[in-house]
Amino acid sequence: MSFIFKFIHHIEEKLDQKSERFLFRHPCAAILTMFIGIPVFILASVSLLTLLVTLPVTLIF
Repeated sequence: MSFIFKFIHHIEEKLDQKSERFLFRHPCAAILTMFIGIPVFILASVSLLTLLVTLPVTLIF
């Protein structure tokens, strides 16, 4: 269990470093990504998961 937490922490640190480097190198693209890209990605993933949950239910009836 401890190994899993350490592994997740390691991945989180690497992602944080890469995103911070991207932010400092491309400030305009980072702002567009934060305020447009991420919300669109979240809405698309919620819509896809909702479709995957409701599609089998509609096929039953």
